[in-house]
Amino acid sequence: MRLNSASAFLLGYGFLMILYWVGIQLSNITDLPVNLFYSFTTAVLAFLGGIFGLFISKHWGGGKSAVGKAVLLMSLGTTSWSLGNFVWSFYTFFLQTEMPYPSLADVGYTLAVPLWAIGVYFLSQATGAKFSLRRMRGRLMLIALPLIAAVVSYYFLFVIARGSSIEVEGGLLKIFLDFYYPIGDWVILTMSFLLFGLSLKYLGGRFRTPVFVTLLGFVIMFLADFSFSYTTTVGTYYNGNTADLLFALAMTVISIGITSIDARA
Repeated sequence: MRLNSASAFLLGYGFLMILYWVGIQLSNITDLPVNLFYSFTTAVLAFLGGIFGLFISKHWGGGKSAVGKAVLLMSLGTTSWSLGNFVWSFYTFFLQTEMPYPSLADVGYTLAVPLWAIGVYFLSQATGAKFSLRRMRGRLMLIALPLIAAVVSYYFLFVIARGSSIEVEGGLLKIFLDFYYPIGDWVILTMSFLLFGLSLKYLGGRFRTPVFVTLLGFVIMFLADFSFSYTTTVGTYYNGNTADLLFALAMTVISIGITSIDARA
């Protein structure tokens, strides 16, 4: 996969985010302004990735083609997520709210999930992958895999982390979001497996690698959301922890994948 200027820039930015995170861990302090600023720099990364993707979608005709729709929607999802992270940073950096969850930041985060999911669907059409839901096996997998994710999430996020109690800060809304994010990510992954994993022979050409890079980003996003939900529940979350590193990596990989689906390449 050849990186264009946007993808190369995002790769460099992502590498700096890793170094930034290492510096936070070496400081061994969880409430410094530099920790709080990590979320803002991740938001900038995601915002740039989304904007770059929007420009690239224009080269595919925007909403006039399947590729254009895929890149457009996934870019909008990334931009929406970045706006959520900007709001999160405002809460933590300026209002000095220790952990604004749930908050208005979740509006941007929650909108990102369906935008990404629809984008993945159009990406499958763009690459010629056959929609496996036409087969009984595909339909069963679409039901079974998210159900498995729900059971795993229930066990770790409700039984272990909460002791099967809903009497926690944030109440029912936090519980809903704790399940919504990782299960939403898993639905995207399930669609990806159905649309691509069962139809690999249809994914030829120069965009095979960018497609799989994008899907790898969603795998990392699932791990990030799950880690965030768990650590905020058990009280071990802090700005700049491992979950935040996973978010930065997810945004880097998703953005690189999207911006590499470039008609000019």
